[in-house]
Amino acid sequence: MISLKQFLNEGIPNYFRGYFDNINNNLDRLDKNVKQLIKDLGKDGLKKESLEIASLYKKHIIEFKVKLKDFERKNRD
Repeated sequence: MISLKQFLNEGIPNYFRGYFDNINNNLDRLDKNVKQLIKDLGKDGLKKESLEIASLYKKHIIEFKVKLKDFERKNRD
C-alpha cells in the first residue's frame, strides 16, 4: 500500500497531463484573442477600453498563467 508521504512526493499523476496541456492550449488561444481585441479597440479609437482590457489581462490572465506554471513545476515529475 502506498503511504500518503510517498503519494505527495510523487506529485500529480501523469494521467492528468492532458488537463494541463488542454488548459495551456486554451490559454494560448485566449492570449491571442485578448491581444487582438486590445489592438483592435485601440485602432478604433477606444483607447480607454483598450487600456482597461489590457489591465484585466495583466492582472488576471497572466497572473493565472504564472501561478499555473509554478504549480505544475512544483507538483509534476
